[in-house]
Amino acid sequence: MSDNTPSNDSTVDLPDENSTVESPSDKKGRPTPKRKDQEAANRRTLFDDPKAAKKADREKMRVQRDKEYQAMREGDERNMPLEHRGPERRWLRDYVDARWSMGEFLLPVAILFVILSLFLGQFGALGGLMVLVFYILVLAAAIETFVMVRRMKKRFIEKFGASRMPRGWTFYVISRALNMRRFRVPRPKVARGEFPV
Repeated sequence: MSDNTPSNDSTVDLPDENSTVESPSDKKGRPTPKRKDQEAANRRTLFDDPKAAKKADREKMRVQRDKEYQAMREGDERNMPLEHRGPERRWLRDYVDARWSMGEFLLPVAILFVILSLFLGQFGALGGLMVLVFYILVLAAAIETFVMVRRMKKRFIEKFGASRMPRGWTFYVISRALNMRRFRVPRPKVARGEFPV
């Protein structure tokens, strides 16, 4: 006889008396919940009062900003924002603060230019000359800032190496150089002429 022939064993496994078998016709006794109701039951808030949590979060951020601003005014580098920390950034700030630059006088000159142009605008030749002088000043400040950035990069690489050049340093230096000294933040720590070594 071959193995392909069916066996004549007539035993069938029956379930225990204690186990319950559900037939396809049995129902669960309640309707299937709607998806909307299930999602609402599963949803829970992380905070008891979202408005209060948002308000507390805003207050926490305000305290942090105040702490960072105070640190920048006092020169406490541990509590400054990350973009102002480190010896490389300090060196860049000190280099800019030790210089006299034409760029820091652009804002007062621009305000003076606007006021004078209101009164001297009707005098054709004088108004044109004033505009020309202002544009020459802006061009001179741009050239001076470009030269300063080149020199600063060279000295920075001599001191720290090219690999330690901070990211975004050019914008950092230019924006500081074009700002009036008394409004610079973090506050200048060196006097004019005290270049960092």
